Amino acid sequence: MAKGVDDVTSIKRIAGVIEEMGSSDVICCQEVGQELDAQGRLLLDQPGELKGLLPDHEVFYGAAIDRFIDGKRLRFGNIVLSRLPVLSIAHHRLPQPADAEMANMSRQAIELVVDWKGVPYRIMSTHLEYFSSIQRTAHIDYLCAVYREACARSDFPSRDGGPGYYQGGPETRNTILCGDLNLIPCSEQYQKIVDKRHDAQLLDAWLTLNPGKEHSPTCGIFDRVQWPEGPHCRDYFFVSPEIMDHLRDMSVNTQTDASDHQPVKLTLG
Repeated sequence: MAKGVDDVTSIKRIAGVIEEMGSSDVICCQEVGQELDAQGRLLLDQPGELKGLLPDHEVFYGAAIDRFIDGKRLRFGNIVLSRLPVLSIAHHRLPQPADAEMANMSRQAIELVVDWKGVPYRIMSTHLEYFSSIQRTAHIDYLCAVYREACARSDFPSRDGGPGYYQGGPETRNTILCGDLNLIPCSEQYQKIVDKRHDAQLLDAWLTLNPGKEHSPTCGIFDRVQWPEGPHCRDYFFVSPEIMDHLRDMSVNTQTDASDHQPVKLTLG
């Protein structure tokens, strides 16, 4: 994370771009790293740097990769920063079926249930596999299953087991799935997410707000080496139908080259 198209790595610049886009209750970032030496001392702490630059937000870090490489313990994954009350949090290690033909890495999703105006909202932030289509499909299937199970728990909550860990959790159908999903709009994998055959269906927030309008590009604007196909969309907000009436705006900052992906903002009201 934080490496710009100019090859300069700067968490401070990323935080500056976030603040320039206006006040945000929840911030989701991908490709966030930590490095520790053999004694456990932090050599690199991007989550900590972001916390220092955005002190009004609580930080939740989920490492998809956490292992020793070349004498250092490397962590790499996603981060969510929230200034809303967080009612619950879950970390999902996404499935990684074998794919000997493609380079691939472990992937992760962070699920937070936050309190917004007295109502629980589930936010799932993730970064899906780029090279392996087999694994990316497995990721989509898993995340859709998590969403459908959450909807079912909301509709048919478990009997409260009393105090302690069996207390009923904050359940809700209100869901936002976001991040770098490495999907092309209207592709077969994209269609799996918005499949209307399921009782629990997610909607593309961009198309809901801009019916018939082509997705704004979220990568390939400045970096034509990694993205020779040019500007196109890989980053999304998918929302549950219950949120549709609260959607107010979705914007893509196409001016900054602080990352190879463009920042995207969703506004509810």
